[in-house]
Amino acid sequence: LSTRTSPSKIRGIYEILGALPIVGHLFHLGDDHASVCEKWWQTYKHSVFQIRLGNTRAVVVNSFEDCKRMLIGHQSASIDRPTLHTFHGVISSTQGFTIGSSPWDESCKNKRKAAGQTLGRPAMRRYHPMFDLETLCIVRDLVRDSQSDGKYLEIRPYLQRYALNTTLTLCYGIRMDSVWDDMLREVLEVGSAISLLRSASENYQDYIPILRYMPNNEKTQRSKSLRERRDKYLTDLLNRVREKIQNGTDKPCVSSAILKDEETKLTEVEVSSICLSLVSGGFETIPGTLTSCIGSLSTPEGQIFQERAYQDIKQAGRYYTVSSMSLPRGAYEDIIFNGARIPKGTMILINAQAANHSTEHFGPDADKFNPERWLSSLSQPEETPMSGIQHFSFGAGSRACSGQLIATRLLYTALVRLICSFRIVASETEPPNVDYVDYNQFKSALVAISRDFKVKLIPRDTETTERCMQQAELRTKDSYY
Repeated sequence: LSTRTSPSKIRGIYEILGALPIVGHLFHLGDDHASVCEKWWQTYKHSVFQIRLGNTRAVVVNSFEDCKRMLIGHQSASIDRPTLHTFHGVISSTQGFTIGSSPWDESCKNKRKAAGQTLGRPAMRRYHPMFDLETLCIVRDLVRDSQSDGKYLEIRPYLQRYALNTTLTLCYGIRMDSVWDDMLREVLEVGSAISLLRSASENYQDYIPILRYMPNNEKTQRSKSLRERRDKYLTDLLNRVREKIQNGTDKPCVSSAILKDEETKLTEVEVSSICLSLVSGGFETIPGTLTSCIGSLSTPEGQIFQERAYQDIKQAGRYYTVSSMSLPRGAYEDIIFNGARIPKGTMILINAQAANHSTEHFGPDADKFNPERWLSSLSQPEETPMSGIQHFSFGAGSRACSGQLIATRLLYTALVRLICSFRIVASETEPPNVDYVDYNQFKSALVAISRDFKVKLIPRDTETTERCMQQAELRTKDSYY
């Protein structure tokens, strides 16, 4: 019983040695699952292997090519998501599952379709004023605070507001103008705490069921507390929309359309799930990628890339894999992989960090931040023609991130405006950590949070920046204030 798993051992797929009774490989994985799995790949020469997470058997996929084969070649078979006790059974018991964490069923199809219409390319034009306003506010506040608060500052809080305001605008037609708004800080704090509870290294009770019944279970108590706090601000946001509808001051958004019965194909739980997915899906990943990218650009080596920043977005997504172990997949049906049969229901773990730094695919400098890898010419910067998957930071295949188009646009818009407005220089006393593993200060969390650092923002042309801000204020004066 102490070594039994569901499913049982899979023939034809290498199993990592040293599994312990009851816990399996959980202790060996430590806090940094992605790096340990990458090390096992290099040590045992098997990109695809199986491990035991307590009573759950999982198949881990590491190399770029194997991840591509699994997620794209078997996208219909690997379309499912496993359900975990803490996140699905406790935290999500009131608001429903997010789109990304939902098992594959008709409801999930409906939610992905609705999200695709909201976040797809045809809808992107409607969001230009929002991008304009939110990037204006980044530059406006950085100009103000860098003058009044000394030479150096932390840039992450401004980027957190940027990402969260975007999703709040899409879902509720609401934004927060202050970086330190109480609700904004509450959403960030609760979301980060929930992200930590979704990690296997922080939550053994998902894989060792007996732990759920321990007296004074701290994990379950904390999960319920976070659920209540999240329910409170989600209800408050929806009530704000209802009030605006009554007053005739509501802005076009997902919640407003549903409450006014403009959409009839989605249930209230599905609408709640879509809004929850958008609010929780990008507030960590986008600031994490942006903050880390700016850290690399601020270093002496990164200064040259600021002047040649055409392809930084793609490189930032590859190099800083903020979700190092992608959300787990579940085999929706049996998968034949390398001659082995992976049974239906098996958990599949995609090591996006390892795939994004695979020397077999990206070459010997895969561990370097080098935006030039995407360019065919430096004299007249031109992107190398490419097709297919470029990196795995958004996942791939039929369960790829629904918001990857808008996320890329958010990254691009913020970087362009920041680089056009400032030359960004790292602090000598509090510099950024630019190692693609060690930059993350919480390796056990589902989404990376970069270590604190400070930068100096040197205006490129004060008069031009001021004129651009004035023009942007005129363009956006009626947008979501």
